Amino acid sequence: MNQKKKVPQSKIQTHIKSEDTSIILISDLHLTPESPQTILHFNNFITSLENVDSLYILGDLFEYWLGDDAAYSLGHVPVEKTLRLLSVKGITVYLIRGNRDFLIDNDFALRTGIKILNDPTLHSFFGHQVLLLHGDSLCTDDKKHQKFRSIVDETEWRLTFLRKSISERDSIAKSIRFRSDIEKRYKPSGIMDVNQLAVDAALQSTPARLLIHGHTHRPGIHQWNLNGESLARVVLGEWSEGPSWIQFSASRIELHYEDKVKCLEYGQV
Repeated sequence: MNQKKKVPQSKIQTHIKSEDTSIILISDLHLTPESPQTILHFNNFITSLENVDSLYILGDLFEYWLGDDAAYSLGHVPVEKTLRLLSVKGITVYLIRGNRDFLIDNDFALRTGIKILNDPTLHSFFGHQVLLLHGDSLCTDDKKHQKFRSIVDETEWRLTFLRKSISERDSIAKSIRFRSDIEKRYKPSGIMDVNQLAVDAALQSTPARLLIHGHTHRPGIHQWNLNGESLARVVLGEWSEGPSWIQFSASRIELHYEDKVKCLEYGQV
């Protein structure tokens, strides 16, 4: 397996500034006290936001989430406080829950001031309709993960899980994470990526011609034609080596990851 090239920290831009009001989207930070460098990236990124109207977090903000009553036990209270500070800046924060933190709920939203969105959700940015989602629902070739999604989406499963003690929940979550990490080593890489038919179906069910997601950890901009229409999919990167984000402005979309910047003009979709 090829080793991922590590990007020098000096090449990672963390200062977000625009002459025009912009919208920022991020995903897959997988925050945990066990990775203090990623938390530092997050804190620096948040404090650097200038002239930003809103921040969208498209899932997996945390490595895992055991319920809103477990934030202290998991060491995530500082992250909650950092998110709360954004409201002081006048930045609205939206969150789509990911497969790692699908148990985030209303108490977390009240403590942080964020607004929880459905997955998927349709938003208008500068007059352009955009479909936002975490992304794991598009990975339909990964049958085991889709089965896991169907189980944990059940209200009864969630209520039963949340009735357990925090230590019990922690043991279960760590067991699931361990099995997931082991299975990823042996799954063909294509299975863990999105299915193009699922992408097409998601877009065709909405007026959007642009879809943005995370989850796959494969940042990039993809463009194609379907039934005479130009479509695009923008994928956010994960944060183990530094911030990855999308910046929406009135003129274009910029995808930042590692030391790269890729752009999508509105006229292209």
